[in-house]
Amino acid sequence: MSELPKQSEKQAQPSLPGTLADLEQTSWHQLIAACEQEQGQSIGSGFKLMTVATSTSRGADARMVVLRRADAEHKYVWFYTDARSEKVLQLEAFPTATLLLWDSKLQIQLRLIVETRLHTNDYVADDHWEKLWAGGRKSYLSEQIPGTEQSHPYPGFPENLAGNLPSVEESEAGRKNFAVIECRVLAMEYLCLNRTGQTRACFQYEPESKMVWLAP
Repeated sequence: MSELPKQSEKQAQPSLPGTLADLEQTSWHQLIAACEQEQGQSIGSGFKLMTVATSTSRGADARMVVLRRADAEHKYVWFYTDARSEKVLQLEAFPTATLLLWDSKLQIQLRLIVETRLHTNDYVADDHWEKLWAGGRKSYLSEQIPGTEQSHPYPGFPENLAGNLPSVEESEAGRKNFAVIECRVLAMEYLCLNRTGQTRACFQYEPESKMVWLAP
């Protein structure tokens, strides 16, 4: 196991629930709380951002995305991306992915093994798009395909919007580039780093449901 990140001896550590079931429920509540931060506010929870690791014909790839929704009852999470991005092609070819989340304040890592499904021109994408504020829609107004070479730095949206938000009407032009990635969680692994002792557990949902403690 890698060396623990440096932290103050006085830093408060999370009090652990007494059972695996309690710990699993608390982890999902933390994911939901991260999603419920108000649109447009600065990132607060460490679980608001996550790394998506995908498989490719050449090996593996990874990038950061924003956690948008979480459903504890049915074990789903969602994130958004540009429908023209390379990650979409990767997930279409290899639907299974890993989501990695880290809360530096709590010193907790969650690793989700998921099976993904792409939504673009359907009611799921429409529902998410309707709830997305103008600042979030701005990134989907890009005139350039993500990852293509440019002759100069490109901000990812029309340059005339550099310091401005699009109107609702203007933002609708980005709908065609908007994709929702639905992730069915097959398993969630929990790891809490603490200098007095680590805690690790795995919550498997498919193909069979089980909860177990793991050695860190």
